[in-house]
Amino acid sequence: MIGPADHLLVALLVLLLPPRAWASFRALRLAAPELRPRLRRRTYIAAAISQWVLCALLALYWARMRRSWGALGVVPALTPGAIGVAIGLVIVLAVMLSRWRSSEAATLAAARDRLSALETMLPHTRGELALFRALSVTAGVCEELLFRGFLIWYLGHYTGVIQAALLSSLAFGVGHAYQGPRGIAVTALLGTFFSGMYLLTGSLVLPMLIHALMDLHAGWLGFRAFGDGAAGDAAPGAAPA
Repeated sequence: MIGPADHLLVALLVLLLPPRAWASFRALRLAAPELRPRLRRRTYIAAAISQWVLCALLALYWARMRRSWGALGVVPALTPGAIGVAIGLVIVLAVMLSRWRSSEAATLAAARDRLSALETMLPHTRGELALFRALSVTAGVCEELLFRGFLIWYLGHYTGVIQAALLSSLAFGVGHAYQGPRGIAVTALLGTFFSGMYLLTGSLVLPMLIHALMDLHAGWLGFRAFGDGAAGDAAPGAAPA
């Protein structure tokens, strides 16, 4: 049964987080260059803390209401779909690593072009990269729990599960409105991909893992393309951990 706290959390996800993220990115973009490093670190930390707080409150409320953890997607499931996705993930990672090692310069050039609009929010120093990695893991776990696990469950009370997955993906895209129209479209498509993976595997474990790896990879590329890593002081072929 849906309660007032569920409605409140949906309102936070759909109405509060998008303008908050947009304001943070705008502040970074407009800040003087010498102020950006400190502002980036503060933004990373604030974003991570806010997501973990929301997830902690959700977990406490879920336990208090004695709801099934399986309905939230946090119970691992060894299904044929999960095995297939895991095998596909290993293959994709192997191909990416091989391509990186064989054409690092081309990969970085493409990354500079693709990520240029987000340059101010990507890590520029090793300290920022460490914080961004923590934020990447946070996003992988928390955004999947909130937008896939919880929001699909919530919307499923009013629509079919497919419609709920699509609507949650749209909300996920709007949550990244600070990246512009293209960013909304790309993240909405990614949300649809993660939703499909969740429905296919029956658990959020693999979507969380892949989401975190994608963000870790983006942060590493940003560091190598725009930050201290652009000077070539990082080992070629290194991968985020």
